[in-house]
Order: sequence, then structure tokens, then C-alpha cells
Amino acid sequence: MKQANAKLDIIEKIKIEYNATGAIHIDSEDIKLNKDGKDALFKSAETLAEKLGLHRHSLQKHLYNNIYYIEPEGPLVVAISLPEQQIEMYAQMPQSMWSFKLNDRFVN
Repeated sequence: MKQANAKLDIIEKIKIEYNATGAIHIDSEDIKLNKDGKDALFKSAETLAEKLGLHRHSLQKHLYNNIYYIEPEGPLVVAISLPEQQIEMYAQMPQSMWSFKLNDRFVN
């Protein structure tokens, strides 16, 4: 329940940040990143982990589990929300780096 509330909170913040009508959480198993997308996500996790003194592998998994699609027809956004570190930021992934499954079809 706590995780569901956290996702709803992130969705509301993303809607405000991007002036969007909605945001959809995308399950990590439904996301397909090309090599550039994977490299960008891993490099971001590595850089952030280094600055925070965290292990990059746990942060990479955290990032994969916090990807949202901005409606309507918007970008894919990685929400980096670490309240215990007082960090909250969003990183857009260029459309050339991803596709994902939504309602049994691939988007992008």
C-alpha cells in the first residue's frame, strides 16, 4: 500500500512538473531500451550513486522501477525520488532510446 501511494504521489508531481493530463507508471518488464538508453540509465545511476555514496546496482534497479510515460503522447521520464536523501528529480529519455508495452501494444 505504501508503494502504491508513493507512485500516486510521484504521478501527481510529474503531472505538475510537465503540465500533463496524466502519467502512467511503466513496469520494468514492459520497457525496451536500446543500447543508448541502457547506457544512459546506467551512467545516470552510476553518477548519482557516486555522489550519494550508494551502491550503483541498487540505484539502477530503483531507476528501472520508476519510469513513467507522460500523457498525452509525451516523453518517458525516470523519476528519481529518494526522500531519505532529500532528492527528487526527473530525467527525460529521448524517444529514440525506448519503447514500451501498453495495453498489449508497443508504444513508440
